[in-house]
Amino acid sequence: MHRTDYGTQVPGLLLFTDFVSPEEEAALIEAVDSNQWCGLGISPNPELKRRTQQYGHLFSYRYRKVLEDLGPLPDFSNDIVDRIMEHELMPNVPNHLLVNEYNLGQGIMPHTDAPALFGPAILSLSLLSACVMKFTHVETGHTLDVLLPRLSMVVMTGESRYKYKHSISKDHIETSSDGITVQRDRRVSFTFREIIAWEVPSEETTCNAAR
Repeated sequence: MHRTDYGTQVPGLLLFTDFVSPEEEAALIEAVDSNQWCGLGISPNPELKRRTQQYGHLFSYRYRKVLEDLGPLPDFSNDIVDRIMEHELMPNVPNHLLVNEYNLGQGIMPHTDAPALFGPAILSLSLLSACVMKFTHVETGHTLDVLLPRLSMVVMTGESRYKYKHSISKDHIETSSDGITVQRDRRVSFTFREIIAWEVPSEETTCNAAR
C-alpha cells in the first residue's frame, strides 16, 4: 500500500494505492454480483441511471434522506472496514456502504456528499478499473483531475470533503492532471460513510432551497 497526499493542491485529499489485493477484489465483486442491484428502474432508487447497492442504511436520492436502518455492514466488507480503522482514516466505524457500478459512458455529476447527513470522511474504493475523479472548489473554481487506480482507496476529509465537489466524467478515455491517460471499463466503487443524521434539518433545507 502506498499513500499519496494531495494536500498541497486539495487539502484533506489522500489516495492509497493497492488498498486491496486482486484476490480481495475478486471476492468483493463476486459478493456484490451475487446480490440484488437496484437503479435502472429497479427499486429502491429506481430513478438512478446506474446500478447501486446499499448496506447499513438505505439513502433515498429522490428524497435526499435516510429511509431505513438495514443493520450491520456485510461480512464481505469486514476486512476493508478493519483496514480503514487500523489506519485511522475515519473517526468512527462506517455505518453506510454504497456500491456503485459505472459502465462505459456512465459518470456522476459534480456534488458534495450532504454535510448534514454524512460524517467528516468519505472513502471510496475503486475496483475492476481506474477512472479520473475531478475535484472542483465551490468558490474559486480551482480543479484537480486525480487518477483513481484500480484497487485504490481515495479519502476525502477537510476541504476536499466540504469545499470541493467531486465528479466522474462519461468519457471513455480520460487524462489526469499529471498526464496519465486511462481507458475506462466497468468500474465498481465501494463508498464508506458514516450516517450522522437521517434527514437535513428543516431550517437548512429552507436555506439551501433559497440559494
